[in-house]
Amino acid sequence: MMKQVLICLFALLLSGLAQAEPPRVDVPIGDSPSLGPANAPVTIIEFIDFQ
Repeated sequence: MMKQVLICLFALLLSGLAQAEPPRVDVPIGDSPSLGPANAPVTIIEFIDFQ
């Protein structure tokens, strides 16, 4: 019985970790060129190296 309880607790712990949100990062855009509305819910930033 105790083994089953421990297995259930372990499974619940793992499922909680799998559903955790990744941290959000605010990146200052400044005067960089952009498209679309300034109040868009998502901003995609592309880093390109022209070499």
